[in-house]
Amino acid sequence: MANANIDYKSSVAEKKLCSITIDVEVPADIASKEVESAYDYIQKQAKIDGFRQGKAPMSVVKEKFEREAKDRAVENIVKGTVFHALKKEDFEPIDFPMVDDEAFKFELGQALKYRFTAECHPKIDVKDYKNIPVKKEIYKVTDASLAQSIDALRDRNAKLVESKTGAVTKDSFVSVDYDAFDPDGKALPEITAKNHMLDLGNENTVKGFAKALAGAKVGDERDAKVDYPADYPNKTIAGKTVTFKTKVIGIKEKELPELNDDFAKDLGLENLQELNSKVKESIEAEESRRQSIETDRQIMDFLLEKNKFEVPQSLVRSQKGVLEERMANYMKSQGAPQEYIDQQIVAESKKFMEEAEKNVRLSYILNSIYENEKLALTDADFESEKTKMKEAYPGKESSVEKYFAEKKEDIAISLKEKKLSDFLLANAKVTEEVKDMPLKK
Repeated sequence: MANANIDYKSSVAEKKLCSITIDVEVPADIASKEVESAYDYIQKQAKIDGFRQGKAPMSVVKEKFEREAKDRAVENIVKGTVFHALKKEDFEPIDFPMVDDEAFKFELGQALKYRFTAECHPKIDVKDYKNIPVKKEIYKVTDASLAQSIDALRDRNAKLVESKTGAVTKDSFVSVDYDAFDPDGKALPEITAKNHMLDLGNENTVKGFAKALAGAKVGDERDAKVDYPADYPNKTIAGKTVTFKTKVIGIKEKELPELNDDFAKDLGLENLQELNSKVKESIEAEESRRQSIETDRQIMDFLLEKNKFEVPQSLVRSQKGVLEERMANYMKSQGAPQEYIDQQIVAESKKFMEEAEKNVRLSYILNSIYENEKLALTDADFESEKTKMKEAYPGKESSVEKYFAEKKEDIAISLKEKKLSDFLLANAKVTEEVKDMPLKK
C-alpha cells in the first residue's frame, strides 16, 4: 500500500508561475521494502499452475513476477511521495503530476530516483482592464443598403424558369450529363453525373465549367478542364487536370418576384411598407450584433496584449483538443473524408495551439476581473432573463420554466459572461463613428 510516511529526499529543479519540477530520491532500503511488500501482495493474489491461490513459494513468485512487483512498488512509492513533496513546497496541483520517464532511475537493490512536474492555477494581477480604448463603428441603414437587402430577399424567393434566350449565361442554372477523364485520357467512372444542376452564378461553382459552357445551348457538348489542387479531399483527382465531357440537358434562369404588396403578403406581411420596415429592423438587429462582437473582440485583444503570463500546458492541450474536434466535426458534416480531416488537423496544429493558449489565458483574466470587482449573479438576473425569453416565445412559458430548471448552470455561465462584458464596456473609453452602411459585393 502507498505509505504517506515513506522516507525520501526532494529538491526543486525548476519553479515557474504555474508549474514546478521536483526531483525525488527514495533510499535503497525503503525501495526494497516496498518491493518485498509488493511480492507479498502478489503471492496472495497470484494463480500459478501447480499451486493453490496464495500458496506458491516466494521463490516462484519472484521468478515469475519480478516486473509486476517492481512496477507496483514504484507506483506505491510515487503515490506516497509526490503529493507530500508538493505539500512541502506549498504547491496545489490542478491534476496528477507527470513523471518524467527519461529521468526515472530504479534497479532492484538501488535507490529510486524520479522527477515529476505538476501544474497549478497561476496567481495573477490583471492590469489595465479599465479605460480600454474601443473604437465603435456604427453603420446606419441607407436607402441603398435597404434596397440591396430587399433585392437579396427577392433573390432567395425567386423561381427557376426556362431560359428565355436558350443560351448559357454567367448566371444560368445548367443541367448537364458528364463523364470525367484523367490527363492520360483514362475514364474516371466514379466521377460521373446525370442531369446534374450547375449554378454558374455561384462563386463556389468550379470556374472551368462556367468558361466551357458559356453560350452553349441544349444538346451542345463541351469539354471542361479543371485543375484540382494537391490537397483536394478526393484523392482520385487531387493534383490533376481533369477533363469533363459534358452535354447540356437544360438551361434555366431565375425569375424574381415583383416588388409589390403581393410579394409582401406571400411572406406573411400586410404590404410593401411593412416589408420595408421589417427588413430594416432585421438589418439594424444584425448591425447591433456585429457591433457587440467587434467591441468584445477589441476588449479581449487589449486584455490579452496587456496581460501575458504562463498558463498550465495541460489545460492548453485540452483546449487544443476541443478546437480540433470542433473543426473535425464541421468538416465531417461537409462530407470531407477522414484522411483529409486528419491532414488538416496536423497542418493547423500550431495555429490551434496558439488559439488554445489565448483562450486559456483569457479565461484566467476574465475570472480574475470578475472576482476583483466582486461581480455576482442574483436571483433578479435569472428572473430578468427568464422574462425576456418568455416575451420572445409567447405561449411557451412552461417550456421556458423547464429550460431554466434544467439548464441553470449553462444559463449562469452565459449571464456571467454578459455581466462581465457589460462591466468592461461600461468602463471602456469608447469613441463612436457613424457611417453609411457599406453595400455588399
